[in-house]
This record gives sequence, structure tokens and C-alpha cells, in this order.
Amino acid sequence: MEDLGQSYLSRLSQTELFQEIATICAAVNTVVSTNELLAVSLENVLKLFKAQRGSIFILNDKEDELELRVAVGLGGDEQKAIVKRMGEGFVGQVAQTKEPIIVDDIAQDKRFKDHKSKNGYKTSSFICAPLLLKDQLIGVINITDKDSGHKFLTNELQLLDFIASQIALNYRRIILYRKFQTVVKETQSLKDKLGETGEETAHLKKQIMIQEKLATIGKLAGGIAHEFNNPLDGVMRYTNLCLDQIQDDEVVRGYLMEIKQGLNRMAIIVRNLLRCSRDDVLSQEKVNLKSALGRALYNLQTDFSRKDIEIVDEVPDELPDLIDLGLERILVNLIRNAIDAIEEKGKISITAQFENDVLMFNVADNGIGIAQTKINEIFEPFYTTKDIDKGCGLGLTIIGEIVKSYDGKIDVESQPDCGTTFTVRIPLEREDNE
Repeated sequence: MEDLGQSYLSRLSQTELFQEIATICAAVNTVVSTNELLAVSLENVLKLFKAQRGSIFILNDKEDELELRVAVGLGGDEQKAIVKRMGEGFVGQVAQTKEPIIVDDIAQDKRFKDHKSKNGYKTSSFICAPLLLKDQLIGVINITDKDSGHKFLTNELQLLDFIASQIALNYRRIILYRKFQTVVKETQSLKDKLGETGEETAHLKKQIMIQEKLATIGKLAGGIAHEFNNPLDGVMRYTNLCLDQIQDDEVVRGYLMEIKQGLNRMAIIVRNLLRCSRDDVLSQEKVNLKSALGRALYNLQTDFSRKDIEIVDEVPDELPDLIDLGLERILVNLIRNAIDAIEEKGKISITAQFENDVLMFNVADNGIGIAQTKINEIFEPFYTTKDIDKGCGLGLTIIGEIVKSYDGKIDVESQPDCGTTFTVRIPLEREDNE
């Protein structure tokens, strides 16, 4: 048993004491979590002070309460009281003042006369120190119940205060290491997205350029559509007035009906341009694939008749209706591309089916086909193999945007001199309508 005036620590040589402290400070090198660090540190501190009971509280994120994280030797009732408010009890007071305290006799100390568990200690003396890092409170460590039964001495409090600062430093090191690991993972994830090879990086840069082009097209489309809207409305209004005035002349009336039908198609194109610019609400009108195909073929009949192209329409009549977001526009562009791909005398087949709430249709031709190296480029804005007077390279880009507005997908299969097949899949229910 130690003498009243001499503690166990006083009998250690300076080298032995430094070794004991070094063991506590090096605990951070053998643990992987903050809880494990606190548990190992508390165990080593109790061993150093030859004490049987201790606890470590950590300040919560709101910095208004201390939560018990690890404890040794506490009774069941004390284990339940795992939260201390700032200023509550000796733990709360140490946290509030950020100063260590030593108690010779808890039963006689007026500072803690209302302390509920003071009769639960095996010994009446304890020491308590804040876990501080540059005046920032991390938590509080409390040590009591020395094996000898004697009170703690001032030099022991000073040592605990020093060790508490090292525990706080180790605690912060683990927190920062965890954050570092998170940053490393996020950086690795970002690298994966950007692509670790030059080819993947180039592909992503290309996608960024495409999105910038699409944004430019959207703004341009919105401006054009707004400029067209007013004169288009005027022409439509006067056409309807002419139809009202001409009742008997069937020839002129037929011409006016053709004009009106063309104006309606132009109005649909304007609405689609506005949707591309994200400047218009979505249509709630319904459209049927069969009827949309009929109108598309009617508009293009001069083109495929001129080349002696056979049209094979295998689209059934009983397909469900879809919201009109530009279905006819998809068909017109795909069929026009198929016509352009056929130099003279060929065949274009349009087939469709409805399965698992998905409408799927194909537009296939036996034209010149597309090289495999070019397939990934055909949906890019302004990409075209046509002469400048035949196209500006926006047809498939617009198709892609319309299909995307349907929450659908478009695929292409092609081989040079063997033709091309475009497959469009459109779900009956869009995600924002579910």
C-alpha cells in the first residue's frame, strides 16, 4: 500500500513514467475508431493511476451536452445517466470551466453537495480533466477509486490534465483521418466518373461539349419559337376566316384545308422547339402511333415516290395513345433519314408492338448504312453527312431530346451497305406522372 504522501506515480522513474505516457499517446496508432481510442486510452490511464473506475464523456454536436462514450467500473444506475448538461455535476462543471478539478472527499466537498451518486464511490477522492485542443472542448475524463484507497494528489491531476490533452489530440486525429478517407473516396469516385484513361476523359469532355451545344440550341429554339408564334397565330386566324367565308368553292376550300393542316404541323413544331428550350409546359393531348405515322408518310410521300422507295407499314391499329410530346416529329425525322440513306429504289419498314407497358417501334431501311465508328456521333448536335442544303445535323438531336422527354430510349443498329434500324422504346407511364 502506498504512503499517504506518496503516490504510485512518484515511485516510477522518469523513464518508466515517460514510457507509460507514450503508451497512452500511441494508442491512436492501434485503433480504427474514436470509441476504440477512448476505450484503450481509458484502460491505460486507469492502469497508470492504479485506479479501478473511470469514464470519458464527449461533447455533442450542439455543444450543450456531454454524452458518456466509455466507462469502467460504473454501476448499473450510473450507466443509465449517460448525458450531462453543461455545468451539471463535476463533469459538467469541468466542461463549462475547461479547468481540471481534484476532490479530496466528495462527501465533504461543498461544490458537489447535491451530487446524487457521491455515496456510490468506493473511495471519496477523484480527479477530472477536460479534453481540450487549443481551448476547444472535446470532452471530459474522470478517474476515481484508487487501488490504495487514498486520495489523489496534485501532481496526479497535473499529469491527467496533460494526458487528457493528448487524448483530445488523438481523438481529433482520428476524426480528421476519417474525413480524409471520405475525401479520398469521393476523389476516387470523381476519378472514376471523369475516367482514369485518356479515352474516357475525352469521352466525358465530349459529353460536356454536347450539353453546351444543346443548351445553346435550347436558347436558340426558344427564341425562334417565340418569334414564330405571333405570325403563325395570325395566319391560322385568317385561314379559319377564309374557310368560314368560302362554303361553295370546294377547290379553294380544299386548298385552304391543306394550308390549315400545314399550319397545324408548324404549330406542333413550334411547341416542340419550346419544349427543347424548357420554356413551355408539357402537352396533355394524346396521339396514336398509327395516326402519327399516317401523317408523317403523307407529308413525305413526294420524297419516297421520287426515289421509288417501297414503304412497309406493319404498325397495328390497336396500340395505346401517348401524350403528344412530338411522336410525329420522331417518325418524320427517322423516315426522312431513311429516305436520304437510300440512293435509289429501296425499302423502308416500320413495325411496332406494345409489351410490358412499353411501346416499341422500329424504322428500318436497306440504305447505305452507318460506319460503326460514327454511330456514337450521329446524335450529336450539328453532326451530318448531308450537303448543307439538305440538313444541318439537328434531326437526330431533336429526336433524342423528344425521346428523353418521354423517359424513353433510342437505339441504332447499322452496317455499311446493309442498312440501318432505329428502335425507339417509350414507356406508357412517364416517371413524373406515376
